[in-house]
Amino acid sequence: MGSRDISSISIVQVAERAGVSVATASRVISKTNYPVSEPTRQRVLAAAAELNYSPNSLARSMKTQRSNLVAVLVGDNSDPYFAEITRGVEDVANEAGYLTIVCNTDRKPAKELHYVQTLQDLRADGIIFAGGGLQEPDYPEQLQLKVNEVLRRGGAVITLSAHTLQVPSIQADSFGGARQMTMRLLELGHRRIAFIAGPSNLLVANVRLQGYMAALAEAGIPISPGLILQGNFSESDTERAVRGLANLAPEHRPTAIFAANDETAIGALLGLRKMGWKVPEDISVCGFGDLPLAQRVVPTLTTVHMDLRYLGRAGMTRLIAILNGEDTVEPLVIWPTSIVERDSTSAIRVLS
Repeated sequence: MGSRDISSISIVQVAERAGVSVATASRVISKTNYPVSEPTRQRVLAAAAELNYSPNSLARSMKTQRSNLVAVLVGDNSDPYFAEITRGVEDVANEAGYLTIVCNTDRKPAKELHYVQTLQDLRADGIIFAGGGLQEPDYPEQLQLKVNEVLRRGGAVITLSAHTLQVPSIQADSFGGARQMTMRLLELGHRRIAFIAGPSNLLVANVRLQGYMAALAEAGIPISPGLILQGNFSESDTERAVRGLANLAPEHRPTAIFAANDETAIGALLGLRKMGWKVPEDISVCGFGDLPLAQRVVPTLTTVHMDLRYLGRAGMTRLIAILNGEDTVEPLVIWPTSIVERDSTSAIRVLS
Protein backbone atom coordinates (compact mmCIF):
# COMPACT_ATOMS: atom_id res chain seq x y z
CA MET A 1 0.00 0.00 0.00
CA GLY A 2 1.35 3.44 -0.87
CA SER A 3 1.58 6.38 1.52
CA ARG A 4 -1.77 7.66 2.71
CA ASP A 5 -2.80 10.96 4.26
CA ILE A 6 -4.02 9.88 7.69
CA SER A 7 -6.26 12.93 8.02
CA SER A 8 -8.19 11.83 4.91
CA ILE A 9 -9.17 8.45 6.35
CA SER A 10 -12.85 8.42 7.30
CA ILE A 11 -15.03 6.15 9.39
CA VAL A 12 -16.72 5.13 6.12
CA GLN A 13 -13.46 3.62 4.86
CA VAL A 14 -12.95 1.81 8.17
CA ALA A 15 -16.45 0.35 7.90
CA GLU A 16 -15.81 -0.78 4.32
CA ARG A 17 -12.53 -2.45 5.25
CA ALA A 18 -14.18 -4.27 8.20
CA GLY A 19 -17.28 -5.23 6.20
CA VAL A 20 -19.68 -3.58 8.64
CA SER A 21 -22.06 -0.64 8.60
CA VAL A 22 -20.82 2.87 9.34
CA ALA A 23 -23.02 2.91 12.46
CA THR A 24 -21.37 -0.26 13.79
CA ALA A 25 -17.87 1.02 13.09
CA SER A 26 -18.70 4.30 14.84
CA ARG A 27 -20.04 2.47 17.87
CA VAL A 28 -16.84 0.46 18.21
CA ILE A 29 -14.51 3.41 17.72
CA SER A 30 -16.41 5.69 20.10
CA LYS A 31 -16.69 2.90 22.72
CA THR A 32 -20.42 3.29 23.27
CA ASN A 33 -22.42 0.83 25.37
CA TYR A 34 -24.31 -0.39 22.30
CA PRO A 35 -23.86 -4.20 22.06
CA VAL A 36 -21.45 -5.31 19.34
CA SER A 37 -20.19 -8.89 19.03
CA GLU A 38 -16.54 -9.43 19.92
CA PRO A 39 -15.53 -10.74 16.45
CA THR A 40 -17.11 -7.68 14.83
CA ARG A 41 -15.42 -5.35 17.29
CA GLN A 42 -12.04 -6.92 16.58
CA ARG A 43 -12.56 -6.57 12.79
CA VAL A 44 -13.32 -2.87 13.18
CA LEU A 45 -10.31 -2.25 15.40
CA ALA A 46 -8.05 -4.16 13.02
CA ALA A 47 -9.35 -2.15 10.04
CA ALA A 48 -8.79 1.12 11.92
CA ALA A 49 -5.22 0.08 12.75
CA GLU A 50 -4.47 -0.95 9.16
CA LEU A 51 -5.73 2.38 7.84
CA ASN A 52 -4.11 4.45 10.63
CA TYR A 53 -7.53 5.87 11.31
CA SER A 54 -7.67 8.73 13.84
CA PRO A 55 -11.19 9.79 14.85
CA ASN A 56 -12.02 13.45 14.59
CA SER A 57 -12.31 14.54 18.21
CA LEU A 58 -14.45 17.57 17.38
CA ALA A 59 -16.96 15.51 15.43
CA ARG A 60 -17.02 12.89 18.19
CA SER A 61 -17.63 15.50 20.86
CA MET A 62 -20.56 16.94 18.89
CA LYS A 63 -22.22 13.53 18.91
CA THR A 64 -21.39 12.45 22.46
CA GLN A 65 -21.59 15.94 24.03
CA ARG A 66 -18.28 15.13 25.69
CA SER A 67 -15.06 16.93 24.82
CA ASN A 68 -12.75 15.11 27.27
CA LEU A 69 -11.35 18.56 28.01
CA VAL A 70 -10.80 19.78 31.57
CA ALA A 71 -9.50 23.24 32.50
CA VAL A 72 -7.72 24.30 35.68
CA LEU A 73 -8.04 28.01 36.48
CA VAL A 74 -5.06 29.27 38.47
CA GLY A 75 -4.19 32.68 39.82
CA ASP A 76 -0.59 32.61 38.65
CA ASN A 77 0.91 29.67 36.79
CA SER A 78 4.42 30.68 37.86
CA ASP A 79 3.46 30.10 41.50
CA PRO A 80 4.78 26.69 42.72
CA TYR A 81 1.56 26.32 44.73
CA PHE A 82 -0.48 26.03 41.54
CA ALA A 83 2.18 23.94 39.80
CA GLU A 84 1.81 21.24 42.46
CA ILE A 85 -1.99 21.24 42.27
CA THR A 86 -2.01 21.19 38.47
CA ARG A 87 0.38 18.24 38.38
CA GLY A 88 -1.96 16.28 40.63
CA VAL A 89 -4.95 17.13 38.43
CA GLU A 90 -3.09 16.14 35.29
CA ASP A 91 -1.93 12.81 36.72
CA VAL A 92 -5.52 11.65 37.24
CA ALA A 93 -6.88 13.34 34.09
CA ASN A 94 -4.31 11.65 31.88
CA GLU A 95 -5.10 8.23 33.33
CA ALA A 96 -8.80 8.82 32.63
CA GLY A 97 -8.29 10.05 29.06
CA TYR A 98 -8.89 13.77 29.65
CA LEU A 99 -6.86 16.59 28.19
CA THR A 100 -5.94 19.25 30.78
CA ILE A 101 -5.38 22.91 29.98
CA VAL A 102 -4.21 25.53 32.47
CA CYS A 103 -5.71 29.03 32.39
CA ASN A 104 -3.77 31.78 34.15
CA THR A 105 -6.24 34.39 35.43
CA ASP A 106 -3.79 36.76 37.17
CA ARG A 107 -6.53 36.94 39.81
CA LYS A 108 -8.40 39.40 37.55
CA PRO A 109 -12.21 39.09 37.43
CA ALA A 110 -12.52 40.05 33.75
CA LYS A 111 -9.94 37.49 32.73
CA GLU A 112 -11.56 34.77 34.83
CA LEU A 113 -14.98 35.47 33.30
CA HIS A 114 -13.45 35.40 29.81
CA TYR A 115 -11.94 31.98 30.44
CA VAL A 116 -15.18 30.52 31.78
CA GLN A 117 -17.09 31.78 28.72
CA THR A 118 -14.43 30.43 26.34
CA LEU A 119 -14.51 27.04 28.06
CA GLN A 120 -18.29 27.02 27.80
CA ASP A 121 -17.99 27.72 24.06
CA LEU A 122 -15.49 24.86 23.75
CA ARG A 123 -17.88 22.58 25.66
CA ALA A 124 -15.23 21.72 28.26
CA ASP A 125 -16.39 18.80 30.38
CA GLY A 126 -15.08 20.29 33.59
CA ILE A 127 -13.59 23.38 35.20
CA ILE A 128 -11.48 23.29 38.34
CA PHE A 129 -10.94 26.55 40.22
CA ALA A 130 -7.62 25.89 41.92
CA GLY A 131 -7.39 29.29 43.64
CA GLY A 132 -9.66 31.07 46.07
CA GLY A 133 -12.64 33.19 45.13
CA LEU A 134 -12.22 36.86 44.31
CA GLN A 135 -14.17 39.27 46.49
CA GLU A 136 -14.93 42.14 44.14
CA PRO A 137 -18.20 44.14 43.98
CA ASP A 138 -20.86 42.19 42.04
CA TYR A 139 -18.26 39.72 40.79
CA PRO A 140 -19.33 36.57 42.70
CA GLU A 141 -22.82 36.91 41.20
CA GLN A 142 -21.46 37.37 37.67
CA LEU A 143 -19.21 34.35 37.98
CA GLN A 144 -21.99 32.18 39.40
CA LEU A 145 -24.21 33.02 36.40
CA LYS A 146 -21.43 31.97 33.98
CA VAL A 147 -20.79 28.76 35.89
CA ASN A 148 -24.52 27.95 35.96
CA GLU A 149 -24.46 27.88 32.15
CA VAL A 150 -21.73 25.22 32.28
CA LEU A 151 -23.71 23.20 34.82
CA ARG A 152 -26.94 23.36 32.80
CA ARG A 153 -25.06 21.94 29.81
CA GLY A 154 -23.98 18.97 31.91
CA GLY A 155 -20.45 20.14 32.67
CA ALA A 156 -18.92 19.84 36.12
CA VAL A 157 -17.31 22.59 38.18
CA ILE A 158 -15.45 22.27 41.48
CA THR A 159 -13.24 24.47 43.65
CA LEU A 160 -10.08 23.53 45.54
CA SER A 161 -10.02 26.51 47.91
CA ALA A 162 -12.34 28.82 49.81
CA HIS A 163 -14.66 30.24 47.18
CA THR A 164 -17.87 32.18 46.58
CA LEU A 165 -19.16 29.65 44.02
CA GLN A 166 -21.99 27.34 45.04
CA VAL A 167 -20.43 24.18 43.61
CA PRO A 168 -18.79 21.07 45.12
CA SER A 169 -15.49 21.81 46.80
CA ILE A 170 -12.50 19.93 48.19
CA GLN A 171 -10.13 22.08 50.21
CA ALA A 172 -7.58 22.10 52.98
CA ASP A 173 -8.53 23.75 56.27
CA SER A 174 -7.05 27.23 55.78
CA PHE A 175 -8.71 28.69 58.88
CA GLY A 176 -7.76 25.78 61.10
CA GLY A 177 -4.22 25.62 59.74
CA ALA A 178 -3.61 29.33 60.36
CA ARG A 179 -5.10 29.10 63.83
CA GLN A 180 -3.00 26.04 64.64
CA MET A 181 0.23 27.65 63.44
CA THR A 182 -0.42 30.82 65.43
CA MET A 183 -1.13 28.75 68.52
CA ARG A 184 2.16 26.92 68.04
CA LEU A 185 4.03 30.23 67.94
CA LEU A 186 2.27 31.21 71.14
CA GLU A 187 3.38 27.92 72.71
CA LEU A 188 6.95 28.83 71.78
CA GLY A 189 6.58 31.99 73.85
CA HIS A 190 5.94 34.53 71.08
CA ARG A 191 3.47 37.30 71.86
CA ARG A 192 4.24 39.89 69.17
CA ILE A 193 3.46 37.88 66.04
CA ALA A 194 3.32 39.68 62.69
CA PHE A 195 1.09 38.33 59.94
CA ILE A 196 1.95 38.97 56.28
CA ALA A 197 -1.38 38.81 54.48
CA GLY A 198 -2.23 37.84 50.92
CA PRO A 199 -4.28 39.89 48.42
CA SER A 200 -7.14 41.61 50.21
CA ASN A 201 -9.64 40.60 47.51
CA LEU A 202 -8.78 36.89 47.77
CA LEU A 203 -11.15 34.90 49.99
CA VAL A 204 -8.66 32.21 51.07
CA ALA A 205 -6.10 34.85 52.11
CA ASN A 206 -8.70 36.48 54.34
CA VAL A 207 -9.66 33.09 55.81
CA ARG A 208 -6.05 32.54 56.89
CA LEU A 209 -5.92 36.02 58.39
CA GLN A 210 -9.07 35.18 60.36
CA GLY A 211 -7.43 32.00 61.67
CA TYR A 212 -4.45 34.02 62.91
CA MET A 213 -6.69 36.58 64.62
CA ALA A 214 -8.85 33.87 66.19
CA ALA A 215 -5.83 32.25 67.86
CA LEU A 216 -4.67 35.58 69.28
CA ALA A 217 -8.17 36.35 70.57
CA GLU A 218 -8.38 32.95 72.26
CA ALA A 219 -5.06 33.66 73.98
CA GLY A 220 -6.27 37.07 75.14
CA ILE A 221 -3.69 38.93 73.07
CA PRO A 222 -4.86 42.21 71.47
CA ILE A 223 -4.57 42.32 67.70
CA SER A 224 -2.12 45.02 66.63
CA PRO A 225 -2.97 46.50 63.19
CA GLY A 226 0.67 47.52 62.86
CA LEU A 227 1.70 43.86 62.84
CA ILE A 228 -0.59 42.93 59.94
CA LEU A 229 1.48 43.56 56.82
CA GLN A 230 0.48 43.35 53.15
CA GLY A 231 2.46 40.87 51.10
CA ASN A 232 0.06 40.05 48.22
CA PHE A 233 1.52 36.52 47.90
CA SER A 234 4.58 38.16 46.32
CA GLU A 235 8.25 37.89 47.33
CA SER A 236 9.02 41.48 46.26
CA ASP A 237 6.01 43.01 48.07
CA THR A 238 6.88 40.97 51.14
CA GLU A 239 10.49 42.18 51.16
CA ARG A 240 9.23 45.79 51.16
CA ALA A 241 6.78 45.04 53.99
CA VAL A 242 9.46 43.39 56.10
CA ARG A 243 11.84 46.35 55.69
CA GLY A 244 9.29 48.47 57.54
CA LEU A 245 9.88 46.42 60.69
CA ALA A 246 13.32 48.01 61.04
CA ASN A 247 11.62 51.34 61.75
CA LEU A 248 9.87 49.99 64.82
CA ALA A 249 11.33 50.47 68.27
CA PRO A 250 12.95 47.22 69.48
CA GLU A 251 10.26 46.68 72.12
CA HIS A 252 7.56 46.91 69.44
CA ARG A 253 9.15 44.63 66.88
CA PRO A 254 7.63 41.19 66.34
CA THR A 255 9.51 38.12 67.53
CA ALA A 256 7.82 35.96 64.90
CA ILE A 257 6.39 36.36 61.40
CA PHE A 258 3.60 34.14 60.07
CA ALA A 259 3.25 34.47 56.29
CA ALA A 260 -0.01 33.60 54.53
CA ASN A 261 1.79 31.32 52.06
CA ASP A 262 5.25 29.82 51.57
CA GLU A 263 6.26 32.18 48.77
CA THR A 264 5.52 35.09 51.08
CA ALA A 265 7.53 33.44 53.86
CA ILE A 266 10.52 33.02 51.53
CA GLY A 267 10.26 36.69 50.60
CA ALA A 268 10.35 37.48 54.31
CA LEU A 269 13.51 35.38 54.75
CA LEU A 270 15.19 37.29 51.92
CA GLY A 271 14.14 40.67 53.29
CA LEU A 272 15.29 39.85 56.81
CA ARG A 273 18.64 38.58 55.53
CA LYS A 274 19.23 41.87 53.69
CA MET A 275 18.46 43.71 56.92
CA GLY A 276 21.01 41.62 58.78
CA TRP A 277 18.43 39.88 60.96
CA LYS A 278 19.09 36.20 61.71
CA VAL A 279 16.35 33.57 61.51
CA PRO A 280 15.37 32.15 63.94
CA GLU A 281 17.83 33.76 66.39
CA ASP A 282 16.43 37.29 65.98
CA ILE A 283 12.98 36.41 64.63
CA SER A 284 11.07 33.25 63.74
CA VAL A 285 9.41 32.84 60.33
CA CYS A 286 6.78 30.34 59.16
CA GLY A 287 4.56 29.90 56.11
CA PHE A 288 1.55 28.05 54.73
CA GLY A 289 1.45 25.37 52.02
CA ASP A 290 4.58 23.24 52.43
CA LEU A 291 5.91 23.67 48.90
CA PRO A 292 8.93 21.49 47.95
CA LEU A 293 11.03 24.67 48.14
CA ALA A 294 10.27 24.93 51.88
CA GLN A 295 12.74 22.13 52.50
CA ARG A 296 15.48 23.69 50.35
CA VAL A 297 15.66 27.28 51.62
CA VAL A 298 18.06 28.24 54.41
CA PRO A 299 16.92 27.97 57.10
CA THR A 300 14.39 25.29 56.15
CA LEU A 301 10.87 26.63 56.54
CA THR A 302 8.37 25.78 59.25
CA THR A 303 4.99 25.71 57.53
CA VAL A 304 1.43 24.37 57.36
CA HIS A 305 1.34 21.17 55.32
CA MET A 306 -1.46 20.85 52.75
CA ASP A 307 -0.28 18.11 50.32
CA LEU A 308 -1.04 20.15 47.23
CA ARG A 309 -0.45 17.40 44.69
CA TYR A 310 -2.90 15.17 46.53
CA LEU A 311 -5.37 18.06 46.53
CA GLY A 312 -5.15 18.18 42.73
CA ARG A 313 -5.57 14.42 42.43
CA ALA A 314 -8.55 14.40 44.77
CA GLY A 315 -10.14 17.30 42.89
CA MET A 316 -9.86 15.63 39.50
CA THR A 317 -11.09 12.31 40.88
CA ARG A 318 -14.17 14.02 42.23
CA LEU A 319 -14.76 15.92 38.98
CA ILE A 320 -14.82 12.62 37.09
CA ALA A 321 -17.24 11.16 39.64
CA ILE A 322 -19.57 14.13 39.13
CA LEU A 323 -19.42 13.76 35.34
CA ASN A 324 -20.26 10.06 35.68
CA GLY A 325 -23.12 10.70 38.12
CA GLU A 326 -21.25 8.85 40.87
CA ASP A 327 -20.44 11.66 43.32
CA THR A 328 -21.88 10.68 46.71
CA VAL A 329 -19.92 12.86 49.13
CA GLU A 330 -21.13 16.08 50.72
CA PRO A 331 -20.75 19.29 48.67
CA LEU A 332 -17.99 20.69 50.91
CA VAL A 333 -15.12 18.45 51.97
CA ILE A 334 -12.45 19.93 54.24
CA TRP A 335 -9.56 17.89 55.52
CA PRO A 336 -7.24 18.90 58.35
CA THR A 337 -3.83 20.45 57.84
CA SER A 338 -0.75 19.79 59.95
CA ILE A 339 2.30 21.73 61.08
CA VAL A 340 5.76 20.80 59.85
CA GLU A 341 8.39 22.32 62.14
CA ARG A 342 11.78 22.99 60.62
CA ASP A 343 14.67 25.37 61.32
CA SER A 344 13.04 28.77 60.75
CA THR A 345 11.19 28.86 64.11
CA SER A 346 12.34 28.46 67.69
CA ALA A 347 11.22 29.25 71.21
CA ILE A 348 11.64 32.88 72.17
CA ARG A 349 14.77 33.69 74.11
CA VAL A 350 14.14 35.05 77.57
CA LEU A 351 16.78 37.58 78.65
CA SER A 352 17.95 37.17 82.22
